[in-house]
Amino acid sequence: MNTSLAAGSARTLFLRLTTLALQVPTAVLLARLLGVEGKGNYTLLTVIPWMVAFVMLGGLDTAQTYLLSSRKTTLRAVAVLSGAVIPVISIFAVTVYLLFVAPGAMPGLPQKLIWLSCALIPVVLSRYFVMAVLLGFERVVKFNLVYLFTSLFVLVFVSILVGFLGYGLTGALAAFLIAQTLVVPLGLAWIRGSSNAARLTVESEMLEGWPLFRKSLAYGLKGHPAGVLVTFNQRFDIFLLGALAGPREVGLYAVAVAVAEIVWHVPMSVHLNLFPRVAADGADQGAKRLPRATRMTILLSVLVALVLFFFGKTAIRILFGASFLPASSSMLALLPGVVAVSAANVFESYFAGVDRRHYQSFSVAGSFALGLALCLLLIPRYGALGAALASTASYTLQMVVSVGLFRRIGKIDWRDFFLPRIVDIRDLIETFQALFKKEDRF
Repeated sequence: MNTSLAAGSARTLFLRLTTLALQVPTAVLLARLLGVEGKGNYTLLTVIPWMVAFVMLGGLDTAQTYLLSSRKTTLRAVAVLSGAVIPVISIFAVTVYLLFVAPGAMPGLPQKLIWLSCALIPVVLSRYFVMAVLLGFERVVKFNLVYLFTSLFVLVFVSILVGFLGYGLTGALAAFLIAQTLVVPLGLAWIRGSSNAARLTVESEMLEGWPLFRKSLAYGLKGHPAGVLVTFNQRFDIFLLGALAGPREVGLYAVAVAVAEIVWHVPMSVHLNLFPRVAADGADQGAKRLPRATRMTILLSVLVALVLFFFGKTAIRILFGASFLPASSSMLALLPGVVAVSAANVFESYFAGVDRRHYQSFSVAGSFALGLALCLLLIPRYGALGAALASTASYTLQMVVSVGLFRRIGKIDWRDFFLPRIVDIRDLIETFQALFKKEDRF
């Protein structure tokens, strides 16, 4: 993990934690104003259409990031392709959502809310493509600013529509939709101002049109099953909780996940910097980054998890209220799994950067199968806690398989990857000291 990658990851982590600071008051407002069951219904109405949109995307967004990072296409070609495929995917996704997904996952919710949630699908697809381009140009700071501004907009509109005007669940869903919509033109403005974008558009012999679509689909579908399974691993338990245990358990689990996934910001900060750089630098150089990236990711993840272990229950009681205290046991059960999947994500960033996303499909397929089986076994008996235990077991398996797959393409010394060193602590301190240091690649 060289200085540029470390500093970039640190800046990313800082922005994601700032985003989290905006998400906390939003979550508190929703919990206090909607209650446990209302919070569960809000989670279903926002998460499920988002998942449908992601599944129907086919990995095209990740393909655009890869092709732009590796200098194989242009901004103009990506824009034309996105404008063509987003309406087609949206129509298909909305149809699937209304006819097959919503009736089974949200049987008791009013139809007007389900129809309103449909509007999320084309917005989410547009957002994915905008963020794929930003990441493809290695504009990681602006990529994370999209998340930050989204969280800010959600907080503002929840405060207005739910807090002041009292529109309840309808207002909360509308606030979420408005926020997602507003960041799309904001991201487009940042793309237009990118100096990298201007440089890439003048290069010759780039993929465009039908060849670009074929290459994008080939790359995207190669790893999209893994992406879908990762998303299902993280969110499919919400489907099952809604169907098997009801919205109250969904509300409790949503709070547990929100707290435990604070750890998640560490590996995502590394991934967002590592993936495009491996794609740009190649397999050999990318492999040299992995040992330190893995060690520092594990070190930071464990430190954050320990803080949550000791203070998470208190935070839930203070922020969300006594009615959400049962979520603390689920949060504790999730922590080991989130740390395990943090390590897995570093290896999977490398797989994506060297066009071996199918390796991630292998690791996540086994993880998802285990998680699904355990969810069906444990949720009817333990509710949200059962979902948390199932997730931790599946995440741990994902880490084990990811490491085993990396051994097929690179030599691995367990000590280099998994045993933190004194020098890592020193480098960690230096990294955060360089948090706002100007880097050429940002």
